[in-house]
Amino acid sequence: MEGQCLKHVSTSEAGRPIPWRGCGRQETSESIPTSDIENGLNMRSSKGSHGLSMYTWLCVLLSTVSAMLMGYDIGIMSGALLFVRESLRLNELQVEVIVGSLNLVAAVGSLVSGHVAGRLGRRRALLMSSLLFLLGNVVLAVSPNFLCLLAGRVVTGLGVGFAMMIAPLYSAEISPASLRGFLVSWTDVFVNVGILLGYLFGFAFEFVSPRYNWRLMLGAGALPAMFLGAAVLLKVLPESPRWLVLQGREDEAREVMKRVVCNGDEEEAQERLDEILAANKEELQQQVEEKMHITNDVQAGSSARPVYLVLKIRRLLASPLARMYMIAIAINFFQQASGIDALVYYSPVVFGQAGIQSKAGKLGATVGMGVTKLTFVLVATSLLDRVGRKKLLYYSAGGVAACLSSVAGTFMLMGLNSAKGDSMLSVAVKANAHPISPMAVAITILAVFAYVAFFSIGLGPISYVLTSEVFPLRHRSTAVGVSIFVNRAVSGSVALIFLTIAKAITPAGTFLLFAGITVLGILFVWLVVPETKGKSLEEIAHYLSAKSDGLPAASTEMQPAQY
Repeated sequence: MEGQCLKHVSTSEAGRPIPWRGCGRQETSESIPTSDIENGLNMRSSKGSHGLSMYTWLCVLLSTVSAMLMGYDIGIMSGALLFVRESLRLNELQVEVIVGSLNLVAAVGSLVSGHVAGRLGRRRALLMSSLLFLLGNVVLAVSPNFLCLLAGRVVTGLGVGFAMMIAPLYSAEISPASLRGFLVSWTDVFVNVGILLGYLFGFAFEFVSPRYNWRLMLGAGALPAMFLGAAVLLKVLPESPRWLVLQGREDEAREVMKRVVCNGDEEEAQERLDEILAANKEELQQQVEEKMHITNDVQAGSSARPVYLVLKIRRLLASPLARMYMIAIAINFFQQASGIDALVYYSPVVFGQAGIQSKAGKLGATVGMGVTKLTFVLVATSLLDRVGRKKLLYYSAGGVAACLSSVAGTFMLMGLNSAKGDSMLSVAVKANAHPISPMAVAITILAVFAYVAFFSIGLGPISYVLTSEVFPLRHRSTAVGVSIFVNRAVSGSVALIFLTIAKAITPAGTFLLFAGITVLGILFVWLVVPETKGKSLEEIAHYLSAKSDGLPAASTEMQPAQY
């Protein structure tokens, strides 16, 4: 599928490369010698290769503080609940509501944040994220009862939804194309930094008086929220240049492009601005044409409103936008349906059988998993713009499927594969009733850590990267919000139904099911997902919007676009 034809590149009078013509078309202009083609492409790829400015780096790091707050909220709650439950005398149902409400509320928050970022701007969405975390953590820290605790959890859950949407979106829109994968993947880095900090703070505050140690754990999240809010209010963080273009504020957009994206290069800033303007104009023109087609179809048939709606839905499902949604939603689905939460759920039992019986020991093992995840996410940041998104997804998903299969096989060999009663309890009872080979335990623990490593090098960070890349400007914030909604909804569903599935098909069968879903994800990436490495957001949107250019759907060679 790849490399089926050679794209001829010509240059304009200004010396800029003029975009590709589609495969399978007859060329009407004179072809340019191969040496000129290579020179033109090299000239284009060298544009924007000034390196990463300190200001760009500062903006990305500040924006991903919201992701760190999300990770901290997830990490700290597991330790804090041990003391909250005793202090506020919560029953089992109340604890489940506190834990399970996060994903549901975050899903709603991601939808709301998409509209906020589209209407009010990316900076205001970041500010709202910080305010939600600030308010939520303060309420959690001072809660006198279950209802106040739940209210604080709901507010922080909305903050999680905002953070998951706005952090990768903002990073993508202020990043140079050649470094976008590296910079956007820091969203996942900071999520894991936050989770690890949550574990460490939970461990540190465990030795403080139980009367108020959990309040210190939960209240500590307000400090970075205040820091992020101050950065937005003091205008340390600029508005996204692409959102400014949508508002017709082109001069401001050019200035931000020059300072943040183009490292002070005024000529390149103007070129990038022209590219955004041209892509925006093309998108508007496509929308007008779509409405005209629908209107003509209705007039040719019936003028009834139901007919209009049916035709509109049919055209929407067949549109390039539908393909973009399919890519982003599927990547987020496969990320969570690979069973990351389920495997972590079983890890305490595995660690216990390895001889780690104390709470401190199990917490240490959990911290070890957090360190492994963070380490390999950092490895992924250095590979995304060199190896590419698709290859990393192949390696990652393939490794995840193999590790899940290994865990399933070891569970069966260890005699822990029970479907009777509560699956977690059944595994623990069986583990205590049967002698277990140290080798089998070692293999299982190794598989768990390897699973975390493979997940973190691809499926973890790349879902954020691709989701923020594949949509055109006018749809981007809302579409990213919808994609993150799916991510949180699937995560919550897997956690909710995991025990039921394990009872029905055994724990090993459940892990094999997750492995099978991951294999389907590999097939989907191969058939549908394009390689976006090194391309501007406008080039990616144009490529995915092309209807008759003769390109295979999953071609990994994406050429500069014509507007």
